[in-house]
Amino acid sequence: MTTKKKGSLGYYKELAKEVGYPNEIEGFNIGQFLKWARENGVLVDPTDVERKVFEKSIENAGCKTTKEYLDKCAQKLGFKDGAEKQKEWRWNKGIHSPISENEDCSSWFGEFISQNYVMKTFEDPIKMPPGNPGFDWLCKKGQKIDHKGACLQFIEGKSPFWLFNIKYNDITDYFILSAWDNRDSLIPLHVWIFHKNDIVRGRKFWRRDSFSITNKPKYLEELKKYEVTDRLEKLKELCHNDV
Repeated sequence: MTTKKKGSLGYYKELAKEVGYPNEIEGFNIGQFLKWARENGVLVDPTDVERKVFEKSIENAGCKTTKEYLDKCAQKLGFKDGAEKQKEWRWNKGIHSPISENEDCSSWFGEFISQNYVMKTFEDPIKMPPGNPGFDWLCKKGQKIDHKGACLQFIEGKSPFWLFNIKYNDITDYFILSAWDNRDSLIPLHVWIFHKNDIVRGRKFWRRDSFSITNKPKYLEELKKYEVTDRLEKLKELCHNDV
């Protein structure tokens, strides 16, 4: 079992050693490791590994639930509970509009992730004002980017999946979808980019109300050409440095 912080470079290096990764650990590349793992039937679902590590941390702390564990960690830092710690962190980040008080709101999550992480993976982005119709920022080439972020959803009888609201948006040039484990640990797992006119599942990408991605290898493989691992690695860096 790895001892480094989940999602960190050290975490994946230790994991690579545990599963017998044959390449050099020096100059280690997370994306190449995960690709090797998928191709060799090892660690085909990084989400399961992240969850098991997190569950082990909860067990080692003598806690029974995620909330109990997060509250305990926050209390060690002098907070009342995990919610108070998160609220202060968001306040320090300047994310303190009324929408940010409701973490269950998908608008809050998308806006929070866009502003603090995903947009920063672009060079010299031009942020649009809140509520701008159709897109969130302009990239340096002037292309309109609409970001959609989602955490894994679990429904009894179904495989875990991510669901992104597209809302027949033909204003933007590109959709960037970021897939996360959950809102507690905020570990980015995938990033995909689609041009609005890319033909995906038989129609232009923008011509749909929503887009779901099932967290299983065969469904992830279907979208492999749209995945941008370099941007995912940058996103992981930003998240890790923010902890």
